Amino acid sequence: MSAHGVTVPGGRWRLLADGAVQSLIGANGFVGLAGAFVVPTVSLFLADSVGATPLMIGLFFAARSIGEIGTDLAMGVVSDRLRDRRNVLVVTALLNAVGALCYALLRDYWVLLAAGMVCFGLGGACFGQLFAYTRELAEDRKVDATFFNGFQRSVTSLAWVAGPPVAFWLVAQWSFTVLYAAAAGLSLLAAAVCRWGLPPIARPAAEGADRPSGPGLRGAFAGLGGRTVLLLAATVLLLGANMMYQIDLSLRVTSELHLGAAFAGLLLGLSACLEIPLMIAVGAWAERIGKARLLLAATVCATLFFAVLPLAESRTALLLLQVPNAFWTAVVMNIPVVMLQDALPGRAGTASSLYASAFKTGMFLGGLAVGTVATWTGYGQVFWVCAGLTGAAGLLTQLARGTGPTAASTIDEGSAA
Repeated sequence: MSAHGVTVPGGRWRLLADGAVQSLIGANGFVGLAGAFVVPTVSLFLADSVGATPLMIGLFFAARSIGEIGTDLAMGVVSDRLRDRRNVLVVTALLNAVGALCYALLRDYWVLLAAGMVCFGLGGACFGQLFAYTRELAEDRKVDATFFNGFQRSVTSLAWVAGPPVAFWLVAQWSFTVLYAAAAGLSLLAAAVCRWGLPPIARPAAEGADRPSGPGLRGAFAGLGGRTVLLLAATVLLLGANMMYQIDLSLRVTSELHLGAAFAGLLLGLSACLEIPLMIAVGAWAERIGKARLLLAATVCATLFFAVLPLAESRTALLLLQVPNAFWTAVVMNIPVVMLQDALPGRAGTASSLYASAFKTGMFLGGLAVGTVATWTGYGQVFWVCAGLTGAAGLLTQLARGTGPTAASTIDEGSAA
């Protein structure tokens, strides 16, 4: 261990022998797998089992996204005032289990919409709270927080590599009822691990002095400086571009390039597989290179990727482009949340909820944008819009690095920090 209380690179991997770390890996895996069972299948479930129209399906996703943004922020503020964050993790995991059971048993559209907004709306905060607990456990074990967060995020990515194929196999072999019952079971396992597997983490009394006292959601925005706002805006743009890509890729590959749905699945799967080691590597490099430098590099990489993508029409070109795609995605899925936590010391729950809300806002806006752009210009032109969004995110990131007298110490710290 170094004199600064951070483990040396070799010590990072010894942390895997820690029972708390193993439990956190299990909790992340169960939550990620449950989400990978539910999220990719809901549109098909609504269309086939509920008889929802495309407009109703769009309304369903939009309503859930808006609901989750508000509840994430509220849960984040509340969690920072509690002595034990595990209580929030258990409650949100149980709410996810109830939501999945509602999907398994109910077939009325409006009842499902209400159940989704309430159960998954509140339960969705589990995503941000796992980020917060990960940060607190890293500080408690005195391990590099960025590396530790990247490692835990790679567990979620692995769940999303395996989850969707298994989910559709369960539907094909049995039914949506079996699928969502399995998702409920995974959420219950996550709740059990959070309750009995994760240890309580002592939170210094001095933390309380840093916590906002304002009521309601005002507490989530207390103390946000200009740098943090710019970082949040850049994150929303990057995640919006990523969502546009996820939605548009299969349509571009099948409808315009006529390469088949299986090849579109191969591209998404390859990128997800590459992200796993890259997330770990990015976490290991972050303190040496600087988090904001890595994020800025990711915006440049993303902009070049999206600028070239409309010109790529062969299988080989599209496969090769998944390497830069995986790099910039690995950075965006790991680094911004740690930067937000750094900017809001003692408020890991609020910072993580802000990132989760930015994540869902990007998804919501990206979903709206891709339909509008593709309708008017075609699927290939959507990627030019993505390049514009990531380029704008790069400008915001650069502005964040230069904003304020202490920008260098809080936003762009490197190994010398």
